[in-house]
Amino acid sequence: MRGLRYPMMLALVWALAWPMLALAQAAPVASLDRSRIGMGETVTLNIEVGEGDADTPDLSPLSADFVVLGTSTNHSLSIVNGRREAHAILGIALRPRREGHLTVPSLVIGSQKTQPLELDVEAAGHDAPSNADAPVQLEAKVDPAQAYVGQQIDYTLRLYFTNLADGNLGDPTAEGAEVRRVGQDANYQTMRGNRRFNVVERHYAIFPQRAGTLDVQPPAFQGTVVDPNDMGAFFGSGSPVSAVAEKLRVEVRGRPAGAADGAWIPARALKLALDGLPADGKAVVGQPLTLTMRLDAVGMPYEALPALSLPKLDGADIYPDKAVTGGSTNGSWVTGRRQQSFAVVPTRAGTLHIPETTLHWWNVVTDKAEVATIPAHDLDVSPGSGAAGTKPAPPSASAPTAPSSAPPAVTATGHPWQWLFIGMALLWVLTLVAWWLASRRRPVVATTSLPVPPPLRDGPARDAFMQAAGQGDAASIERALLAWAKVHRPDVRSLGGLSVLLREGPQRDAIAMVQRARFGGGALQGITLKDAFANGFDWMSVASGGEDVLPPLYPR
Repeated sequence: MRGLRYPMMLALVWALAWPMLALAQAAPVASLDRSRIGMGETVTLNIEVGEGDADTPDLSPLSADFVVLGTSTNHSLSIVNGRREAHAILGIALRPRREGHLTVPSLVIGSQKTQPLELDVEAAGHDAPSNADAPVQLEAKVDPAQAYVGQQIDYTLRLYFTNLADGNLGDPTAEGAEVRRVGQDANYQTMRGNRRFNVVERHYAIFPQRAGTLDVQPPAFQGTVVDPNDMGAFFGSGSPVSAVAEKLRVEVRGRPAGAADGAWIPARALKLALDGLPADGKAVVGQPLTLTMRLDAVGMPYEALPALSLPKLDGADIYPDKAVTGGSTNGSWVTGRRQQSFAVVPTRAGTLHIPETTLHWWNVVTDKAEVATIPAHDLDVSPGSGAAGTKPAPPSASAPTAPSSAPPAVTATGHPWQWLFIGMALLWVLTLVAWWLASRRRPVVATTSLPVPPPLRDGPARDAFMQAAGQGDAASIERALLAWAKVHRPDVRSLGGLSVLLREGPQRDAIAMVQRARFGGGALQGITLKDAFANGFDWMSVASGGEDVLPPLYPR
């Protein structure tokens, strides 16, 4: 034991130190707060490093194309699931020396290098704006000026100011669209006319919900400025100032005729992948495989992405896990993510064919329909190990008796634990006999059935849905249908989640029709909706019954 103590202690120390060593050795990640700026403006180079590599790198490679204005360092520490994660962000303010397409070179930090970055520097405008002398200016722009229903519109807001003491900046609004703030504010400087301004740049993601003209109502700014030449102004209230951005208009188009049926996904980029397939292409009957399907769409929120599913497999059972959703930002664009895991259990030996999976989406950059594909896969499934075993044949009575080599009978002085085991076994047998005798003497009591819960009263919710279906408003139909479904399934949150719980057939088709009308401007047929749900919900069957029914391997 003494010989094993020190190797075990070394292994424990290594296991505890490994996360910190891995973090310290992680490659630094460099990024720019903007990829396109004007001549005379500043840009911030952010370098994320491990806690042990927070030293300022050699900045001399930057001097060829940039002026280094200053540096800053921010530290952060987080503990997730018991794992300590510490890192630092080095901020380097740069001003380009020339116009054109510039490359921020790699910087050396310790024994590692950052990746080079691309930056476009545009020529500064020579015509100063009419309000160039104002101490505060607020400007806005949208990209693109024409968009599809559900497509992200980037709304950029820039606040120009000098000698600002305080202020409050509002948010834009748009009727018939969802507006959400994206990322962190960017701070830099620029020249307008003959004056240098500080700039706060903020981005919003706007998702139009219907076709037509979308008017984006501008935000307003209110603040206080001080005169740098008046020393007393710093101790007083200063002068109040305000600014309002211009009103912008976006033309929103409906779903194009060339789009495929199904979910409407207008994205800038999309990736569909399936992980977890065995590298050797082999599986075993009864042993589950965990396959994970992941969908990433740039320019789409995760709430608008469709539910992921595997096609029905011949020779295997599929048990879906709970979906994982989330989002991130890449510059000013939202990236929605949906991830779904499946436990695939082969039920027979042979070849398990996993068909090709496709997802139709619309590329808003090229304005064309595209298809994301997961190729088909074949797995070689071998029988389970339990099927190959055979029971040994009992010894024949006519076989000659071999000389006994069994050990002699155990005496009380040999192994006391064996006698203890025999005593406990006898006590268990006596307990069973006593219970059997007591049960025979127990008087017979008439069995009564358990009280049956009252049926769900979904009449008002059903009537509200039928009334909404007759009016033909997609939003009202969606709310009424979800309210009715929650009477039976309180965990239903969306039409997509409701559709997954229903059988293939008219009800799923009706829900798809409502979604097309809701987001693509399609037509609604109230009679079809009423007919589809006339007899209530057609839920997918779930295994139920008495005590003989085994619970599912992966319960919903």
